[in-house]
Amino acid sequence: MTKFDLYNIFTVNTKIIPPEYLYYQKLGQILNEMRTEHGISFMQIYDDIGITPNELRDYESGGCEIPIYKLLILLGYLERPQLSDS
Repeated sequence: MTKFDLYNIFTVNTKIIPPEYLYYQKLGQILNEMRTEHGISFMQIYDDIGITPNELRDYESGGCEIPIYKLLILLGYLERPQLSDS
């Protein structure tokens, strides 16, 4: 994830402060794209880093807040897909 990606998440490409739920939807969309791009399943993530499939579905749909610790763990995992091959 680049600084530009983060900027787009925070601004949601608007000049006003958007509603909070838009942040979670956009972040969830990015997480889903990263996961599917690397062909990583919900169960692989659960087995490797302990985020349950239900949690991940909620995060990817933007249905709930992502604790910052879990976000960092998940992003680190998704940015290094070679770790999921072990």
